[in-house]
Amino acid sequence: MRTRAAVFHGPDLPFEITEIELDEPSDGDVVVRMAAVGICGTDLHSIRGEWNRPLPVVLGHEGAGVVEWVGSDVVELKPGDEVVLSWAPGCGECSDCAASRPARCPTLNRAIAVSAGADGSTHMALRGGPLHRGTATGCMAERVVVPARQVLPTGGGIPLADAALLGCAALTGVGAVLFAARVPTGASVVVVGVGGVGQFAVQGARIAGAKVIVAVDPLAERRAAALRLGATHAVEPDQLRALLREVAPGGVGFAFDAVGDPTTTDLALRSTGGGGMTVIVGLPAAGRRLDLDPIELIRRERSLVGCLYGSEDPARALPLLLEYVRAGRLELASLVGTTHPLTRTDDAVAEALAGAPGRVLLDPSR
Repeated sequence: MRTRAAVFHGPDLPFEITEIELDEPSDGDVVVRMAAVGICGTDLHSIRGEWNRPLPVVLGHEGAGVVEWVGSDVVELKPGDEVVLSWAPGCGECSDCAASRPARCPTLNRAIAVSAGADGSTHMALRGGPLHRGTATGCMAERVVVPARQVLPTGGGIPLADAALLGCAALTGVGAVLFAARVPTGASVVVVGVGGVGQFAVQGARIAGAKVIVAVDPLAERRAAALRLGATHAVEPDQLRALLREVAPGGVGFAFDAVGDPTTTDLALRSTGGGGMTVIVGLPAAGRRLDLDPIELIRRERSLVGCLYGSEDPARALPLLLEYVRAGRLELASLVGTTHPLTRTDDAVAEALAGAPGRVLLDPSR
């Protein structure tokens, strides 16, 4: 099987839009025709050269599309179904998968580290040579072949460009608030970095019933968007301390670092009060280290935790998010930015790197 894809050859090199070869699907596989693919911060780490991954590679793991074909062993999906891709199918056998945390699955993480599919093979080729699959998915392509457990039906009725955001940014940001931190009604919250994931963390805090929601970002457009989505306050990083003296003098109960750099983690941690929880949601560049004084955690009983893919099985979390979307509680459409055809992947990436306020999408059909 052949399909067109955007192939990444390395930092500072243009994407190659070309035909690639896909292995023939097996009985447990699904073929999905991609309609929308979001450019995620994880993709940008690879594009900047901040993560060492095998090349060439087809990036992209946040996407939505339509099922074209299902294997004979697949019973829960059928051609024509509108679906979202999950980048964390997991092995289904380890203790992490049993605990509904497939993103922690060691088998999956070994595959991601070598840019392979969930089973350790890429199932892709470029001109007969090796071609790797980003984040176990590789959906910057017209079509993908993935295991059925990696495909989540939406039930239709949601524009696929909007639905694409559910596949990573929404599950991660909302999940960090509802599942990792379990923010209670009336809580005070800081979200550091309100790009793609951070905007969903803001919405998660609103859905949870937080009383104070402070969005922190250097970009004015992102701060304005956060206010529209439910933040009660929005400030630049150097203004946070002064604001907290007014709205949360003892510090907030929950802080979310949606960037993942040690500087933003430190800012989030310092915003919490006694008993406060800081959740690291964003992923740092390789080699970055956090300088932490443990006594600062101990004396005030603060906690610092990591959150991967919303700290819940996507197959269980997505139906809840779909309920929120249909009830008008979770906004998607206004978070969608520019949509570029696959042939303009370089332009789309440049826009994402510049910090566009909306999620930059690719339409692989064009």
